[in-house]
Amino acid sequence: MPKASVTPRRRKRLSLAQQALALQHVFPAGVIGIKPTRLEWTGVLTPTPLSCDYTVRITYSVGRFPRVVIVDPPLVPDEHGLLPHFSREGSLCLHEAHEWDGSMLIVDSIIPWTTEWLAHYELWKWSGQWYGDGEPAEASAATTVPTSLESSRATVRHTRRANDKDSAARAERSPQIEAGLGRSF
Repeated sequence: MPKASVTPRRRKRLSLAQQALALQHVFPAGVIGIKPTRLEWTGVLTPTPLSCDYTVRITYSVGRFPRVVIVDPPLVPDEHGLLPHFSREGSLCLHEAHEWDGSMLIVDSIIPWTTEWLAHYELWKWSGQWYGDGEPAEASAATTVPTSLESSRATVRHTRRANDKDSAARAERSPQIEAGLGRSF
């Protein structure tokens, strides 16, 4: 009697054409581009009925994880230039490496994970707390948002102005505190 195999069966990776057909079936208004080893889909996702529409670009190269970038509206980091569950390359962090493989349809995995990420992003913008998946320590961890040269100059100017205002406010309060006038109850 042959022994039953305990090694999990490896599922077959889906072709780019299969991924494209599934995306086109669910999102007929989406734009798909296919090259021999790469698929690019751009479409609109709305995470909740109260959310705005997000233009999303998913790029999938054979043998790699799909990369998801929010095209419009731009994601807005916190006052420190940080954004939770966001990679330095500008894509969303949607899953751990073992949670996705090429046998899974992007439309059934990456798209729902993206809409969930966007819902958590909107909640984070409102509350300052990330309620998405991940370790509790990762929930508050964030990545600096990459910026273009022009927007990074604007960020530097904005940060410098905010720091100047904070310094001026502290300098203004110092004599009052020393004189005992700056007490708060």
